[in-house]
Amino acid sequence: MNKITSTAFLTIFVISYLSPTIGSAIDPTTSGRIIDNFKAQQEEILFESSPVEVTDANKILEQEYAMKWLESLKARLALMQSAYQSKKESITETRVTLEQALIALADSIKITEESIAKANIGIFEKRQKIQQLRSDGLLLRAKIREHRKIILSYLANIYSEWNVILDESGNVDLIKWMILSSEDTDFSLSDITYKTLVTQMWQKFVNEYRDLVRSYYLLQIRSKDEENQLTQLKGDLEYQNNILLSKKTEREKLLEITQWQEALYVQYIASQQQAQEQVELQWKAASEKYQDELNTLLTKYNCTNVKKDITELADCARIRQFFLNEKQLANADIKEGTPNVLDWPVKERRITAYFRDSWYYQTLRSHHDAIDIAVPQWTDIIAPADGYVFYVLEPKPGWYSYLAIKHKNGLVTVYGHLSEIKVAKYDFLKKWQVFAKSGWAVGTPGAGPMTSGPHLHFELWKNKESVDPLRYLTLSELDYAELPPVYQDKFITDIVEKSGTGADMTKYKKKFNLIGATEIDRQKYLLSTYATPDFKNWKMWIDTALDAKIDPSFMLCIGLAETTLGNHLKTSYNIGNIWNTDSGSTYSFTSPQEWLSWMTATFNNRFLGKYTKLSELSRWGNTEGSIYASSNSNWHSNTIRCLSALKWEFVSDDYAFRLQ
Repeated sequence: MNKITSTAFLTIFVISYLSPTIGSAIDPTTSGRIIDNFKAQQEEILFESSPVEVTDANKILEQEYAMKWLESLKARLALMQSAYQSKKESITETRVTLEQALIALADSIKITEESIAKANIGIFEKRQKIQQLRSDGLLLRAKIREHRKIILSYLANIYSEWNVILDESGNVDLIKWMILSSEDTDFSLSDITYKTLVTQMWQKFVNEYRDLVRSYYLLQIRSKDEENQLTQLKGDLEYQNNILLSKKTEREKLLEITQWQEALYVQYIASQQQAQEQVELQWKAASEKYQDELNTLLTKYNCTNVKKDITELADCARIRQFFLNEKQLANADIKEGTPNVLDWPVKERRITAYFRDSWYYQTLRSHHDAIDIAVPQWTDIIAPADGYVFYVLEPKPGWYSYLAIKHKNGLVTVYGHLSEIKVAKYDFLKKWQVFAKSGWAVGTPGAGPMTSGPHLHFELWKNKESVDPLRYLTLSELDYAELPPVYQDKFITDIVEKSGTGADMTKYKKKFNLIGATEIDRQKYLLSTYATPDFKNWKMWIDTALDAKIDPSFMLCIGLAETTLGNHLKTSYNIGNIWNTDSGSTYSFTSPQEWLSWMTATFNNRFLGKYTKLSELSRWGNTEGSIYASSNSNWHSNTIRCLSALKWEFVSDDYAFRLQ
């Protein structure tokens, strides 16, 4: 595993990367390059280093997964056996009590069956509606294809040899046509008449085509809403069916107790014991296979029981511990049904620097791929979820210190400016376990030679990509008034998750809110509220965006983020500020439609056409490639805010803005 060993390099890094006020004294290009080099080394440490080859590790991990499933089955059987034994011991109840229980269960089953019947009717009606929408969609797609053929035929027609008879204004030159035509005059004139009619019908076909595409877009949104409702109905039905099955099973057991009592339960216990023994045998076989695979790997890496020097012993110990940790991590619990799968690593909730803050980039020309949490020096840091220590850079005077923990589902957390580390590499940590103390007070170990105050530098990686930690932590305990607008939607979602839908939201009034029951309604509200008269035409936005296979809501948000939909123009009709020049001027357009057409074409050009995610369009998430917006934070944040308001759900940074 590669390590940072150059004190000189790290000193420069600490001066620039960890202290923007000091780093500004260094040329921003130089400081940005130093920081990016450090990040590249850190990424290699976190994701390209392992005590064994990946293929070797996978063989062992596959056996671990098989053993995990068998262990889970063993646990379920043991639980069932315990329940049966408990039931057997409670058969001293009187027959009257059992009969009363049966009556109560019968009533409860009847109510549940009525609820299931209603749910089934709702699902049937919803499926019929979705089927009708799909049928309408197929008809619309057929009409769209037919209109496309007509338009293509028209294009082939106007670009055939007859186009030579058009003058500079696009009108038919009859004399020129009769001279060039090999046909007789009557035929030529009738053909001209035909082609003139085709020309007049061109706009009609285009308008009809756009109407069809727009209708299909609206139908897709309706279908999505209906399918979401169907999914909810199915979930309710599954829940009701599970309850019904549980109640019927319990009723059957009570009937069996009434009729058979002791003898039947003795038989049950015997059968469960037999099943338990069979699983034990399978687990033993899997365990032996796992050990064989591990021994083969240890032999490959010279980690048998032959006498070794201290270095070899340490390497082999790391290999063994690595697999123990991976096995334990596979069995670790993680939060389900919420994006907030991590807990906060410290008690404090005051953020002093957000993920990819614009001021940080402007000062150092490199992204701040973390959040900074203000905490007193020597604050305890806890594990936000189960995981094992993957890398440690111990705190030393004048050095930057950090630690990385690997969690389940591709998550890795990194903690910087540590004044004390209480664990070693490959130690397994349980959730909420204290493993280090915060630092960055001037002159303390792990802080670096120059600092600005104590805090915790907290990074998060997901599947080897740097992500915003606040997307995975609850925001419900932060100060809403101090939150940047981009986090407001998630804050409200987290409040609802914590307190329920009945929570008082009046004090958390969003600074940017769009009114409307559907996304279409909110699009129209956005235009009517913010756009200048020239840009209020909803159909123009929808049709042009759909022609370019781009989400219309995304285009609306570009216009809002750039110029508040035409209220702050540099040049005529250019509400997206495209084609900026080095001198600061911006291209003018002759109409709103011309700008919108060029804007969609810009997102589909050879530079931006390869991108599918919002994060790729600015320096916020694209540090090297071609970009649309040079702002590394504000443009991205404003667009996310707008999209979240239109969709009525929190839109993530990797939002896909292209339509299928």
